[in-house]
Amino acid sequence: MTKIFNDKNVEADEPHWIEWATGVVSAVIVLGVIAWIGKDALVDRDSSPNLVGVVLQTEKRGDGFQVLFEIRNDSSATASQVTVQGEIREQGAVLENVETVLDYVPGHSKAKGGLIFQQDPAGKTLTVRASSFDEP
Repeated sequence: MTKIFNDKNVEADEPHWIEWATGVVSAVIVLGVIAWIGKDALVDRDSSPNLVGVVLQTEKRGDGFQVLFEIRNDSSATASQVTVQGEIREQGAVLENVETVLDYVPGHSKAKGGLIFQQDPAGKTLTVRASSFDEP
């Protein structure tokens, strides 16, 4: 049994247009990623987190009142061990103060949690804020 091998080069003299298009698209993507990383490295120099608390929902649960909240980090710096304090006030007097700790809140991100109060916050001033954090 004899096998015949063809040693001819099947490569075209000129590359197909799709090869050029793939090369151009790839080059644009690579340059875009390099520019984005470079901008973040040079311009986005937040030295500390910027944490903002927002109350999402309040509802009665068992013997208390559950307050769901969100902590938003408007900075590029990550915060860890974020202590969140919730406070119910009425006519300037603090009626109840509770706190929890979030493991971390990445830069330009959000983290959610819940606080449980014994008193009903309805009709009173309810605030949720980050009171401390660590740098990871």
